[in-house]
Amino acid sequence: MSANVKAELNNQKVKVPGFIVPVEYDADQNVTAFFLVPYFGACIHVPPPPPNQIIFVTNKQKIKGDMIYSPFWISGTLTTETMSHDLAKSAYSMKADKIEEYTYE
Repeated sequence: MSANVKAELNNQKVKVPGFIVPVEYDADQNVTAFFLVPYFGACIHVPPPPPNQIIFVTNKQKIKGDMIYSPFWISGTLTTETMSHDLAKSAYSMKADKIEEYTYE
């Protein structure tokens, strides 16, 4: 599984499409941290994508748990910081500035 990252992306503002795999929730069951993956069902069905295709995202914007079936655009600062969880390992992390439903651009 490739964990090779593009060092030039570290601390860059990016906008990336993908699907949400929840990792953490708040008391109201809003998703507060998640893996952004390239296709629906990734990480839930084994094996997960390679770490360099997964981004661990933290956010303050409210995302209801039932919204995870649709793709999203996630905008924020990308880092080459890894994160491991029972579901998967990511080679990138991001603090989301904006989360919006995916529309084809």
